[in-house]
Amino acid sequence: MHSPGRNPIAQSLALAVLGVALVGALVLGAVVFAVLFGVFIVGYLVSLAHAWWRLRQIRRRAAYVDRPQPAGFVEGELEVVEVTAEVARRGSGGAA
Repeated sequence: MHSPGRNPIAQSLALAVLGVALVGALVLGAVVFAVLFGVFIVGYLVSLAHAWWRLRQIRRRAAYVDRPQPAGFVEGELEVVEVTAEVARRGSGGAA
């Protein structure tokens, strides 16, 4: 099964080098994958903490708004009236 012009020891050595290279590539790929996975996990945890913090702030503000107003609170009322006077346009050429 070996080619007639090749040394069987050289073929075995080439096969061993190829096997070591494949195992090295597998290990290096696993390391890169683990590092990227770690970065994604840290990013997810930071995002989760940020969302929790924002929700906490919103709940605190909502609790502040829902509190009853103090006894000295004054309530006002507005009335809308229609304007009947003519108003000059702003800009040049008009009397001030």
